[in-house]
Amino acid sequence: MSPSQFAATNVLPLLGRIVLCLAFLPQGWNNLMRDVEYTARDAQRLRELGVRGITDPDPAKADVALGAVRGWQVPPEPDAGSPQGTTPPAPPAAATGADDAKPVAPGGRERPQAERPPAPERLSPLAPLTQRGLYTLALMADRARLPMPTAIAWAVASVQLVGGACVMLGLFSRVWGLLMSVILSALFVMTSLPAVKAHGPFALGAEQQNMVLAQLGLFVLALGTFLVGPGALSLDRAIFRRSRRSAPAAKRA
Repeated sequence: MSPSQFAATNVLPLLGRIVLCLAFLPQGWNNLMRDVEYTARDAQRLRELGVRGITDPDPAKADVALGAVRGWQVPPEPDAGSPQGTTPPAPPAAATGADDAKPVAPGGRERPQAERPPAPERLSPLAPLTQRGLYTLALMADRARLPMPTAIAWAVASVQLVGGACVMLGLFSRVWGLLMSVILSALFVMTSLPAVKAHGPFALGAEQQNMVLAQLGLFVLALGTFLVGPGALSLDRAIFRRSRRSAPAAKRA
């Protein structure tokens, strides 16, 4: 085997798998293991999708629908003996502009500050939400109007983490290469293609152009791993070559 053939069958597939691992594995780790604080608007949409924050008190659907109103207090769940159909509590005084009213004790005198009851805790449905970083993918899928955006986010993050590690080892590389190429093509359609259509391929900024080229380059590497295979320096080659050698021996026996 010539050096060029050795490099084409062994070195280049290994380098491609290393690049795919470096691109997918850290991103999958961050999406699954690190927490991100989402803005109020994104938090409202995530709550509507059924996502709850780490310290989120699980507001009711009616409170989530009032996300444009700040300062509402989440109503407590009614007891079994309480009448149904009770109206939610009114917004606190700070939200209605009635905070100038001073509490008055019996007898007409002003109640001292120490005797005043504590103000009710405000909990806005638009409060920020702290959750895993993978829900940025859920928001992206939701904006693209894909079904089950949270399930898609979990699947993509799992492919990033597990697939990034397996493709580095060369284990089931064709399967992970196919899944990675599908993810990269979807990301390109949702993020880069609108900018290319709006400004043209020659009028993109440096940051946008780098992202487009990175997505295309990784897509080529993932598709090449799916079509060509992981190369000789991989667990796939060792496992399947051993199984191919054992099959004729079993037939002879």
